[in-house]
Amino acid sequence: MNLEIKTRHFQLWDEVREKIETQFEKVERFSPRPVSSIRLQIVHENNVFHCDGLLVIKSQEFRAENTGGEPDQAAQGVADNLHRQLEKFKGKISGKQQRDAGGLGHAMDAGEAPVHFAAEKFELRDMDSLSARDAFTDSDGPFLVFRNVDSGQIGVVYRRTDGELGIMESTNG
Repeated sequence: MNLEIKTRHFQLWDEVREKIETQFEKVERFSPRPVSSIRLQIVHENNVFHCDGLLVIKSQEFRAENTGGEPDQAAQGVADNLHRQLEKFKGKISGKQQRDAGGLGHAMDAGEAPVHFAAEKFELRDMDSLSARDAFTDSDGPFLVFRNVDSGQIGVVYRRTDGELGIMESTNG
């Protein structure tokens, strides 16, 4: 673990630094993924210690802050807050991965039949928006996909929930 502790307006004693490091080692052990870094900034102002913390896991950042009468108390509040955030994050990612939360693993384990999709081929026709609208109203399909000759983009004509016709067009061809 890369723990960086910066202080302002006071000197951090070695035994307090060790205590803070121990607090954050517990947080790191709880993390569902390897911790890239933990950065703490502890500021002493008006006889109060204010601690800001940042914990980085791969592409996730967790932030916390706390105040206390001593630097280790302020840091302990940050460690507790980060621990709660990691617990919530761990629940989210394990819920996605566990079979009891659903998903493909759950379907395969439960003996449910796999879902089969009917593959249909269609011809992507070149037409303008008005011609696509007319072709859709003449068909019995749920939507119509076409290449707009005016813009060169792929378009879809569909029936909106209010019963009117809608048109969507891709932005990147």
